Amino acid sequence: MKKTVIAALFAALAPLAAHAAYQGPGSAPAVRTITQAQAAADDAAFVLEGRLVKKLGHERYLFADASGEGEVEIDDKRLPGVTFDDKALVRLSGKVDKAWYGTREVEVKRVELLD
Repeated sequence: MKKTVIAALFAALAPLAAHAAYQGPGSAPAVRTITQAQAAADDAAFVLEGRLVKKLGHERYLFADASGEGEVEIDDKRLPGVTFDDKALVRLSGKVDKAWYGTREVEVKRVELLD
């Protein structure tokens, strides 16, 4: 019984372990600023560093970096489990989603506090 429980626990937690990833040429996203993200192609990966300066609505935030400001979409479950404010430096990563009718959404998949 113990072996079955331990095996089930290990199987459930294994996907949460750190994933190895390719780090060679071409692995880093070319989109590094909010202005680049706003003009990027569909499914373009990004990594942005700056500040979430304002909550605009449900899962919508105003993000600012050295290049300017822009709206980002962050699912509530992607936010860190600690309280932070507009002065906290954050790293956002995700992808640009271009809708069929032409608008682009900067969809954040991960939020990291850098302060």
